[in-house]
Amino acid sequence: MRDGRRGFQAGRSAAGLLVGLLAAGCSVPDEVNPVVIYDRISGKADANRPVPPGMDHPFPSLASIPPRPERPSPEFRQAVTEGLAQDRARSRDPLVLRSVTVPGAPGGANAGNPTMPAAPPGRAALAAAPTIPWTEAPPRPRVLQEGTAVPAAPSPALPEMPAEAPAAPPPDLLGPPPLPR
Repeated sequence: MRDGRRGFQAGRSAAGLLVGLLAAGCSVPDEVNPVVIYDRISGKADANRPVPPGMDHPFPSLASIPPRPERPSPEFRQAVTEGLAQDRARSRDPLVLRSVTVPGAPGGANAGNPTMPAAPPGRAALAAAPTIPWTEAPPRPRVLQEGTAVPAAPSPALPEMPAEAPAAPPPDLLGPPPLPR
Protein backbone atom coordinates (compact mmCIF):
# COMPACT_ATOMS: atom_id res chain seq x y z
CA MET A 1 0.00 0.00 0.00
CA ARG A 2 2.92 2.26 0.69
CA ASP A 3 4.32 1.70 -2.78
CA GLY A 4 1.01 2.71 -4.37
CA ARG A 5 0.86 5.89 -2.33
CA ARG A 6 4.44 6.78 -3.11
CA GLY A 7 3.78 6.32 -6.85
CA PHE A 8 0.71 8.49 -6.58
CA GLN A 9 2.67 11.27 -4.85
CA ALA A 10 5.46 11.06 -7.43
CA GLY A 11 2.89 11.32 -10.23
CA ARG A 12 1.34 14.31 -8.52
CA SER A 13 4.71 16.01 -8.18
CA ALA A 14 5.50 15.35 -11.82
CA ALA A 15 2.11 16.73 -12.90
CA GLY A 16 2.63 19.87 -10.76
CA LEU A 17 6.10 20.35 -12.23
CA LEU A 18 4.70 19.94 -15.75
CA VAL A 19 1.90 22.48 -15.10
CA GLY A 20 4.45 24.93 -13.64
CA LEU A 21 6.70 24.62 -16.69
CA LEU A 22 3.76 25.05 -19.05
CA ALA A 23 2.49 28.11 -17.14
CA ALA A 24 5.92 29.72 -17.32
CA GLY A 25 5.71 29.67 -21.12
CA CYS A 26 2.31 31.45 -21.18
CA SER A 27 1.93 35.20 -21.25
CA VAL A 28 0.30 36.80 -18.24
CA PRO A 29 -2.04 39.80 -18.73
CA ASP A 30 -0.70 43.11 -17.36
CA GLU A 31 -3.69 43.44 -15.02
CA VAL A 32 -2.56 40.41 -12.96
CA ASN A 33 1.20 40.40 -13.64
CA PRO A 34 2.91 41.21 -10.33
CA VAL A 35 5.96 42.78 -12.00
CA VAL A 36 3.82 45.24 -13.96
CA ILE A 37 1.70 46.02 -10.89
CA TYR A 38 4.84 46.76 -8.84
CA ASP A 39 6.23 49.04 -11.59
CA ARG A 40 2.98 51.02 -11.61
CA ILE A 41 2.84 51.37 -7.83
CA SER A 42 6.48 52.36 -7.42
CA GLY A 43 6.38 54.90 -10.32
CA LYS A 44 9.02 53.02 -12.29
CA ALA A 45 6.62 52.74 -15.29
CA ASP A 46 6.32 56.55 -15.47
CA ALA A 47 10.06 57.23 -15.33
CA ASN A 48 10.52 57.57 -19.12
CA ARG A 49 7.38 59.62 -19.81
CA PRO A 50 7.85 63.19 -21.15
CA VAL A 51 7.05 66.06 -18.82
CA PRO A 52 3.42 67.25 -19.16
CA PRO A 53 3.03 70.57 -20.98
CA GLY A 54 2.90 73.66 -18.80
CA MET A 55 4.92 72.18 -15.93
CA ASP A 56 7.67 74.75 -16.50
CA HIS A 57 5.20 77.65 -15.99
CA PRO A 58 4.39 79.00 -12.52
CA PHE A 59 1.08 78.14 -10.91
CA PRO A 60 -1.62 80.60 -12.07
CA SER A 61 -2.56 83.35 -9.68
CA LEU A 62 -6.21 84.10 -9.02
CA ALA A 63 -5.28 87.76 -8.59
CA SER A 64 -4.82 87.99 -12.36
CA ILE A 65 -8.58 87.61 -12.99
CA PRO A 66 -10.12 90.94 -14.05
CA PRO A 67 -12.83 92.43 -11.85
CA ARG A 68 -16.50 91.88 -12.59
CA PRO A 69 -17.81 94.42 -15.16
CA GLU A 70 -20.19 97.15 -14.08
CA ARG A 71 -23.88 96.30 -14.37
CA PRO A 72 -25.76 98.54 -16.85
CA SER A 73 -28.51 100.83 -15.69
CA PRO A 74 -32.06 99.47 -15.28
CA GLU A 75 -33.32 101.76 -18.10
CA PHE A 76 -30.77 100.33 -20.55
CA ARG A 77 -31.59 96.74 -19.54
CA GLN A 78 -35.32 97.45 -19.97
CA ALA A 79 -34.72 98.93 -23.46
CA VAL A 80 -32.74 95.84 -24.51
CA THR A 81 -35.46 93.53 -23.16
CA GLU A 82 -38.19 95.41 -25.04
CA GLY A 83 -36.15 95.37 -28.27
CA LEU A 84 -35.69 91.60 -28.02
CA ALA A 85 -39.40 91.10 -27.36
CA GLN A 86 -40.25 93.20 -30.46
CA ASP A 87 -37.81 91.16 -32.57
CA ARG A 88 -39.42 87.93 -31.35
CA ALA A 89 -42.92 89.24 -32.15
CA ARG A 90 -41.84 90.34 -35.65
CA SER A 91 -40.28 86.93 -36.33
CA ARG A 92 -43.71 85.30 -35.94
CA ASP A 93 -45.31 87.53 -38.61
CA PRO A 94 -45.32 86.30 -42.23
CA LEU A 95 -42.66 87.81 -44.46
CA VAL A 96 -43.69 90.72 -46.64
CA LEU A 97 -41.63 91.08 -49.79
CA ARG A 98 -40.44 94.58 -50.37
CA SER A 99 -40.31 95.57 -54.02
CA VAL A 100 -39.76 98.70 -56.00
CA THR A 101 -41.67 99.07 -59.24
CA VAL A 102 -39.75 100.08 -62.31
CA PRO A 103 -41.22 103.19 -63.87
CA GLY A 104 -42.45 102.52 -67.39
CA ALA A 105 -42.28 98.73 -67.09
CA PRO A 106 -45.28 96.87 -68.53
CA GLY A 107 -47.67 95.63 -65.88
CA GLY A 108 -45.71 97.24 -63.04
CA ALA A 109 -42.83 94.74 -63.14
CA ASN A 110 -40.49 94.78 -60.21
CA ALA A 111 -36.83 95.63 -60.59
CA GLY A 112 -34.68 92.58 -60.09
CA ASN A 113 -37.69 90.43 -59.28
CA PRO A 114 -38.90 88.70 -62.45
CA THR A 115 -42.03 86.66 -62.17
CA MET A 116 -41.45 83.11 -61.04
CA PRO A 117 -42.27 80.52 -63.72
CA ALA A 118 -44.73 77.82 -62.77
CA ALA A 119 -42.65 75.04 -64.34
CA PRO A 120 -39.03 74.50 -65.26
CA PRO A 121 -38.01 75.68 -68.72
CA GLY A 122 -38.45 73.29 -71.63
CA ARG A 123 -35.66 71.47 -73.36
CA ALA A 124 -33.47 73.69 -75.52
CA ALA A 125 -33.92 73.28 -79.27
CA LEU A 126 -30.55 72.90 -80.93
CA ALA A 127 -29.90 74.24 -84.38
CA ALA A 128 -29.30 71.63 -87.07
CA ALA A 129 -25.56 71.19 -87.53
CA PRO A 130 -24.10 69.91 -90.78
CA THR A 131 -22.63 66.43 -90.71
CA ILE A 132 -18.87 66.17 -90.53
CA PRO A 133 -17.36 63.61 -92.89
CA TRP A 134 -14.61 61.49 -91.37
CA THR A 135 -13.19 60.46 -94.71
CA GLU A 136 -12.37 62.46 -97.77
CA ALA A 137 -15.64 62.79 -99.63
CA PRO A 138 -16.69 65.18 -102.34
CA PRO A 139 -18.38 68.25 -100.92
CA ARG A 140 -22.16 68.19 -101.18
CA PRO A 141 -24.07 71.30 -102.16
CA ARG A 142 -26.25 72.92 -99.52
CA VAL A 143 -29.90 73.40 -100.34
CA LEU A 144 -31.37 76.71 -99.21
CA GLN A 145 -34.79 76.49 -100.84
CA GLU A 146 -36.46 73.87 -102.92
CA GLY A 147 -34.68 73.58 -106.23
CA THR A 148 -31.97 76.12 -105.36
CA ALA A 149 -28.55 74.64 -104.56
CA VAL A 150 -25.59 76.56 -103.21
CA PRO A 151 -22.14 74.95 -103.54
CA ALA A 152 -20.54 74.02 -100.22
CA ALA A 153 -17.72 76.21 -98.99
CA PRO A 154 -14.28 74.61 -99.23
CA SER A 155 -13.00 73.28 -95.93
CA PRO A 156 -10.22 75.39 -94.43
CA ALA A 157 -6.67 74.12 -94.83
CA LEU A 158 -4.75 73.08 -91.74
CA PRO A 159 -1.82 75.31 -90.77
CA GLU A 160 1.64 74.08 -91.62
CA MET A 161 3.67 72.55 -88.81
CA PRO A 162 7.08 74.15 -88.22
CA ALA A 163 10.13 71.97 -88.70
CA GLU A 164 11.69 72.96 -85.35
CA ALA A 165 10.29 73.50 -81.89
CA PRO A 166 9.90 77.10 -80.74
CA ALA A 167 12.63 78.65 -78.61
CA ALA A 168 12.48 78.17 -74.84
CA PRO A 169 11.17 81.08 -72.73
CA PRO A 170 13.69 83.20 -70.82
CA PRO A 171 14.84 81.83 -67.43
CA ASP A 172 12.95 84.44 -65.40
CA LEU A 173 9.65 83.04 -66.75
CA LEU A 174 10.55 79.44 -65.85
CA GLY A 175 10.81 79.92 -62.06
CA PRO A 176 8.05 80.49 -59.52
CA PRO A 177 6.30 83.88 -59.58
CA PRO A 178 7.75 86.60 -57.37
CA LEU A 179 6.31 87.04 -53.89
CA PRO A 180 3.87 89.94 -53.43
CA ARG A 181 5.14 92.90 -51.48
